[in-house]
Amino acid sequence: MDDLCGVILAGGDGGRLGRDKARLFLGREPVLVRLVRLLSDLCPEVLVAIGKRRRLGFRVATPLVEDLLPGRGPLSGLHAGLSYASRPLCLVVACDMPFLSPKLLARLCQAASPGRTVAFRIRGYIEPFPGLYPKGLLPQVEEAIRTGELGVQALFRRVPHLLLPEGEARAADPQLLSFVNVNTPGDLDGLVEGEREAP
Repeated sequence: MDDLCGVILAGGDGGRLGRDKARLFLGREPVLVRLVRLLSDLCPEVLVAIGKRRRLGFRVATPLVEDLLPGRGPLSGLHAGLSYASRPLCLVVACDMPFLSPKLLARLCQAASPGRTVAFRIRGYIEPFPGLYPKGLLPQVEEAIRTGELGVQALFRRVPHLLLPEGEARAADPQLLSFVNVNTPGDLDGLVEGEREAP
């Protein structure tokens, strides 16, 4: 899609995990590098919202952009991605989602609609990532940051949106592995053997 910018949110400090999420490896490859490659197959532009510039220990072949309104969690990264994107629509994922399915992302992109956010509803809950976020959403994101309403799901409910049903997600990704996040050390236990942090 020519009007699509891929955005990877990689600004979290990984407090619960005890390490920098942007430096997670799966096997011998950084998850971040894998995600850049995946989004590059769908998007003519890809950005990594890095939060604050820091040493990754490996090369990422796409621009790293820093938060303009830091310290507000995922909304800061979403704000940065929307601000720097040169395309009208952003496909946003998180850097701790190692098993994103290309088929699931393609289904999400097929549902793109001007001016609407798009995501999946899984087990009755909004899963904001992966999701499609129009660049025109920037004022609402800035307002949410200004007022301290930092929940991405709450933002989603306040703006025009489309929620795709769980059945459509399972048709592309039967085990819903695309929605696996690495948040704690325990979350690493079930991942591919050899996962490690960058040296």
